[in-house]
Amino acid sequence: MIIKPILDITEYRIPLEMQDVLNNTNELALEIGFGDGDFLIQMAKERPDLNYIGIEIKRSRFKTAVNNLLKQEISNVKLLHMDAPIALDEVFKPSTFIEAYINFPDPWPKDRHKKHRIINNPFLDKLSTIMKPRGLLEIASDHRDYIEHMLTVLNQNSRFKNSFKPPGYTNKLTNRPLTKYEIEYRMGGREIFYLRYANQNNS
Repeated sequence: MIIKPILDITEYRIPLEMQDVLNNTNELALEIGFGDGDFLIQMAKERPDLNYIGIEIKRSRFKTAVNNLLKQEISNVKLLHMDAPIALDEVFKPSTFIEAYINFPDPWPKDRHKKHRIINNPFLDKLSTIMKPRGLLEIASDHRDYIEHMLTVLNQNSRFKNSFKPPGYTNKLTNRPLTKYEIEYRMGGREIFYLRYANQNNS
């Protein structure tokens, strides 16, 4: 049975009972800002025993991902068109996800725009709450300044523990698909940084 890819929260009472939404009790993983959906789709194909929820605010990318899911008839993915901090605060129950991925978040490099960066303490507190204890958060970026910023914020947040030794990141992770950005950046010789943190929240 093919599950329709769009998660319409108006059809349910929130916070969501994911078993009712997905019609199974499989564990869940989350991608925040899935773009065209290439990473999310590949992960879902490689790990059919997991359910995947993707959140994306940009409508054109959301539509592209929906169409790609329909063409490939992937049934273990649901896509939510919504602002991520609001979704984390209102849509999901505590301890819902065993994994969370944030790939190439907008670095907002100009000083006057840095306040828009998604990795901040209020966001991390919300994310920690909806993740299971010891759930893994992975972040990928090609922007060194933003990586340093994220390391500082995450290392000062008691809800997450770094899985890597100093300098706190790695430039290569196995057993995960490459996004189109990673392929493009690697071909151009750009350095990619990966962070991995374990959720310490026990609530």
